[in-house]
Order: sequence, then structure tokens, then C-alpha cells
Amino acid sequence: MNTSSSNKEDYLKAIYENNGVDAYVPNKILANTLNVSPASVTEMVEKLQADGLLDYKPYTGAKLTETGRNHTIQVIRNHRIIETFLFEKLGYSLLDLHRLSEEMEHIKDTVFFSKLYHFLGEPKTCPHGGIIPTETHYNELYTTPLTSYIPGQTVTLKRVVDTASLLEFLASINLQVGDKLTIQNKDAFNEIISFTINDGQTVFHINEKQAGMLFADK
Repeated sequence: MNTSSSNKEDYLKAIYENNGVDAYVPNKILANTLNVSPASVTEMVEKLQADGLLDYKPYTGAKLTETGRNHTIQVIRNHRIIETFLFEKLGYSLLDLHRLSEEMEHIKDTVFFSKLYHFLGEPKTCPHGGIIPTETHYNELYTTPLTSYIPGQTVTLKRVVDTASLLEFLASINLQVGDKLTIQNKDAFNEIISFTINDGQTVFHINEKQAGMLFADK
């Protein structure tokens, strides 16, 4: 897989993870997720639309076409099966999973991934909480971002977007999928959300850009 193709697949995965199967994902969200400029997003989504992988509407965003969805499902399925194996069987951390899975997801052996999936017991989700998709079951199970909750609410972290910068932050505060978060404050002016973890006393802070890539459930 050359660099250009890998870069395109990063965009497709980001669109998928932000509910781009059913809805248009704004360029701003893609820019935040991928840590790139809005101009770069526009350039790439136009290329992907020309390839028939996206339906792109200026000022609205991008949505996967059926062709794009099927291609992305296969890449994400491979990626998340590898992640699950590395995490459950080899003990890699969530942060370390990212790089290795990116390298291994492009193996062109469908039998390998099928055998590995059955070996793992056919898990429903990966260590980051994302669904391990099939052609018929591909919508993410958890789609409500942390930004949707208000001070005083306690929620369970169910899914995180698989990006290196976000995973580094989560590792730095020891926040993991399955932890309970209690929202303490939302500073709209500075776009900061404050929370505690698992009824602890330490208050942590996250910006709304990062919080939009964490998905929780009551």
C-alpha cells in the first residue's frame, strides 16, 4: 500500500468512525480527527469523490458511497481484528496498537483474517470500542460524543476514535474504555470540559475537539 493510498484510507476510516455511513461528516470534524488543515480535507475528499468512494457536498461534508462503504468496512474490519489480537493475546497497550495495526491491516489474505477472527471468539468490538464490521452489520454501536453530556452526569466511556494523538492523551491520564466519567464543568468560552474518572477526586480537562472523539453511554 503506497503512501497516497494509505492517506486516502485514513480519510475513509475517519469518515466511517464519525457516522459517515448514514450522515454527511463536516470538513471541520475530519480536520480535527486527522489533525490536518481544512484545505487539505477539501482537496482529499474531492479526490475520493472522483474515485467514486464519497459523496461530497461543499459546506455540508462527505458521506461514503456504497463502494466506499464496502471498501472501508474491509479495511476497518482487518484493522480491528488485528487490534483485538494484539491487545487480548499479546498484551499491547491501546497506544501501541495503533501503529502495528496500521501496518498489518493491508495483508491481502482474507482466510488469515477469518481464521484470526474465529480464534478470538468472534468479538463484537475492538479494544477501542469500535464495532468489528461485516457487510450487513457496520454501524457503530456508540455514537454519542462526550460533548453531548452536561455537568453532573456520569457516563461510561464506550468508544474512542483510533488516532495517535488522542490515544497519547488518554494514556497520559490513564483513561480507558469502560471507565466512568462524571462531568464537572463545561467552559464554553475556552471550549474545555472538566471531569473525574471512576469517582476519583482528581479533575481532568479535555478540549472539545478531543471530547468529540470520545463516545459514551449513560
